[in-house]
Amino acid sequence: MRSSVLLCAVFGMALSPVALAVANELEKSQPEQTVERVEVTGSRLKGVDMEGANPLQSFSQDEITKKGYESVSEFLRDLPQASSAGTFSETGGVAGADGAPAGASGVSLRGLGSSSTLVLINGRRVAVDSFSNGSDSFVNINAIPLSAIERIDVLTDGASSIYGSDAIAGVINFILRKDFAGHEFSVQYGDDTSDHDASRTNLTYAGGFETAQSNTTIVVDYATRNAIFNTDRPINVTYKSNTRMSIDGNDYAETWCGDDTQKSGSRCNYDYVIQRAIQPDYENIGATLNHIYRFDDGLEFFAEGMFQQNNGSSYEAPAGYTVDVAGDSVNVPQYVKDIDMQDGSVSDFITVRTRFPERRIQEYDTQSYRILAGIRGDIADWGFESALSYGKSTNEIKNVSGYMNANSLDAAVANDSFNPFNLGQDSSSAQIAALRDPGVRQGESEVLSLDFNFTGDLFTMPAGTVSSVFGGEYRKEDIFDKPSVNAVNNEIIGLGASDAAADRTQYAAYGEFNFPLAESLDLIAALRYDHYSDFGGDVNPKVSLRYNPIDELVLRASWSTGFRAPSLSQLGAGTSLGSQYINCGSNEPYNALCGTTGADLGELEFDQETIGNKGLEAEKSQAINVGMSWNATDELQLTVDYWRYEHDDIVDIDANTTLDACIKDPTKVVGSIAELGDNFGCVVDGRGDISFLRTGYFNVGNQSTDGLDYNLNYRLDTKKIGEFKFYVTGTETFSFERKVTPSSPVEDLLGKLSGASETARPERVIDLGTDWEVDNWNANISGHYISSMGDGDFKFDNETVEDWLTFSASIGYEPNENHNVLLSVRNLTDEEPPYASSPTNGYASSVHDWLGRRWNVRYTFKF
Repeated sequence: MRSSVLLCAVFGMALSPVALAVANELEKSQPEQTVERVEVTGSRLKGVDMEGANPLQSFSQDEITKKGYESVSEFLRDLPQASSAGTFSETGGVAGADGAPAGASGVSLRGLGSSSTLVLINGRRVAVDSFSNGSDSFVNINAIPLSAIERIDVLTDGASSIYGSDAIAGVINFILRKDFAGHEFSVQYGDDTSDHDASRTNLTYAGGFETAQSNTTIVVDYATRNAIFNTDRPINVTYKSNTRMSIDGNDYAETWCGDDTQKSGSRCNYDYVIQRAIQPDYENIGATLNHIYRFDDGLEFFAEGMFQQNNGSSYEAPAGYTVDVAGDSVNVPQYVKDIDMQDGSVSDFITVRTRFPERRIQEYDTQSYRILAGIRGDIADWGFESALSYGKSTNEIKNVSGYMNANSLDAAVANDSFNPFNLGQDSSSAQIAALRDPGVRQGESEVLSLDFNFTGDLFTMPAGTVSSVFGGEYRKEDIFDKPSVNAVNNEIIGLGASDAAADRTQYAAYGEFNFPLAESLDLIAALRYDHYSDFGGDVNPKVSLRYNPIDELVLRASWSTGFRAPSLSQLGAGTSLGSQYINCGSNEPYNALCGTTGADLGELEFDQETIGNKGLEAEKSQAINVGMSWNATDELQLTVDYWRYEHDDIVDIDANTTLDACIKDPTKVVGSIAELGDNFGCVVDGRGDISFLRTGYFNVGNQSTDGLDYNLNYRLDTKKIGEFKFYVTGTETFSFERKVTPSSPVEDLLGKLSGASETARPERVIDLGTDWEVDNWNANISGHYISSMGDGDFKFDNETVEDWLTFSASIGYEPNENHNVLLSVRNLTDEEPPYASSPTNGYASSVHDWLGRRWNVRYTFKF
């Protein structure tokens, strides 16, 4: 696809003369300029009154910035419909865990995963990130600067039939600024109110260059931010890891920790959580371009361009490791020798379970590009639009500190060139540096797309005219994720990785229709067929009813199916090595894979190889939405929607599926890796013990969730002291159930933290607030509420994570139309996040944060 950029550029340059020629041919059939037909997120029908037909929310850039949000990911993380499992950001995250990409953010609607939420820019697809987050593919929303956005549309029902197979949970559409005239400079500076320097600086230029027939809008954005570490906050962590020495079968604490010990003084407490970063640093620069040229007969040429480069770091606590030190090594401290000699002899080795002397740090460099050129207009009574687009995302992550090579460590300990005692702090800088492994991880994702559609009226029914849209899309995708060989082979301590490489082509055809059944009742039907070169195809319908009994009230209902083809990362995943274990015993399910050693120990640890699976089936879904939009008065509006999702055949990595197959089918159990060939299966040694397992991605589970969205707005104009707008919007989740495998029991995950990463699925998330405007002044105060949850799977001394309510406020002054000053403060009362006793951060970092009170000043100058 190296020629894709050139192809897209040539297409764009060619469109202007082509458009002119077409315009000349169409001039007779279109003597008058046509009125622009508006398309809204959630439907491709243009010129049709879709008001209230879909559960759609729109947020302007002005609304977002007045609430103090500094980035797209920060805003979406608080969005009630996205404040659940699958939404992630670099804030509160850690480096390298399970191969998670540094510096990236993704969004998940309804907790169904980032791969089930379709992210669009100006209604069209963009390249997914070349790195996956676990098994989820995602669009890195950190590549979209907030300053370039005009508004964000959030569609919260299934839309696979409209936009494609990966819109199972809904769509987030970023509408970029366009049709801007003049020039605008914006300068922002912010910090928190602690002693630590967590400052952020942002510079933005927007330029609009307009002629009688064209507009070119350019936005350039630069932002930099400092890091915040857990050491900068009074983090309350009761769980602490430990280090220890094992000598002659007994555990001992090293002297470095003094009396700060556990297990009757045999181990040193080690607080790894305090060394993590709450918020990593970054330096980002980006630019967007939107060009429109309007011909006299209504034909329009449009082009878009986007570039973003993000650089920064991610941080994690020093990695833990275990090493055997020769009893006569020169690095053994005297007090350790004294302990060892208590039995009258020097041990062959002393086992040290400890941590490295430096924090793990990764540096990332992410670039994303997007260019698009298209043409739209009318032929007789039908409108048409077509565009060619190309997108690319490149990533590089390298380890700069704390990631040590296992082979180098073993050799250095053996030849006494690295001293693991005293947390390795007695070793020289050069000796520590010699162990580091840069482990460079590189990735690239490309997408080339050609789309077209025709819109117009088909025929007339008694209640009105049937309108329609017909369209198609061709897309070619290419992705690779290439960690270092050492990372894939599990030779870098504390770093998980899996490589992937795959490509595919995909085409789709769709139709959408609006049938007026009665004066106030419309049926909107859509049907889409998607076909993937490496998977196959599927048809997905959507049926919606819109009833408008009175002007002020819209009742709506929709049903749709969806499917998500396996991602390229899941199909093309290469080898990842790790370890696994099974319990042994007569009542254990995998006891048949236990031999002599398993019987003696009661469990077996073995090597696990994980690869992609080209035999995956699609994930399937059904979505139901029933709701209303009521303009009770000119000042009072209310929307309420009940929603339900069924999500089946979820793709995930599952060792148990392969282990089950080995129990049921003896041909999948062999005596060597060579006999296994390229197949999934088990290898047992001469004593009958499993020693190796090859597994991968499978369609293993299902999940279902339902709940209620609501949004209440009330506007009060006092005439004298200004206009007020009061609002409450929230999501109430009634259930979230999941089966990890077909044979496993149903898990009720609602209202609790789960997993080592403290994934949260709160029952209730609410945003509420008040906007006020008078003369040249404006102000806002808002609250964000997350209900209480049960503590996580790794809880120690806590049952409940308390609810959390934070307030934000802003005040702005506009002395004239050319100048504007805005002061915003997030977490106005400096509310600490509620305590969670699971071992990751001491708080639920997936929905809470410890950023503290943060202020930001923005000055904007227009001319």
